[in-house]
Amino acid sequence: MINYLKDKTQNGFSLVELIMVMVILGILASVAIPKMSNVLDKAELRAEQSIVNQIWAGCESYANDRVLEDGRKLENIDFQSTLGKTPRNFAIDPDGNFLLAANQDSNDIFTFNVNKESGMLNPTGFKISIPYPVCIKFLERK
Repeated sequence: MINYLKDKTQNGFSLVELIMVMVILGILASVAIPKMSNVLDKAELRAEQSIVNQIWAGCESYANDRVLEDGRKLENIDFQSTLGKTPRNFAIDPDGNFLLAANQDSNDIFTFNVNKESGMLNPTGFKISIPYPVCIKFLERK
């Protein structure tokens, strides 16, 4: 019987060895997969934060456009900063002479002259400090 075991050559892995390898791979996978998903979540969050930051940068200015003669296209004239942080609302006075921009995170409202021919906005230098302005309304006097 002993000679039989000695003469036999081993041509592969035993079932026990294969099961042990599978168990070790399972343990490694159970540790690595949550860490990888956490890394992917962080990368996705950073990409989304970058996009939001770019959008906010664009939102802190107004685009001055004009309608072209054919009435089907807009032409960009200029961009005008709101002079504050996080614009929340804007309104043009009933006569169309002034634009007021409310900036909620810098707690102010800035006024701009509106050039009726070109549509350009020019800061007047007039600033109203008010905590968290969110809405501008012009009321009629009676």
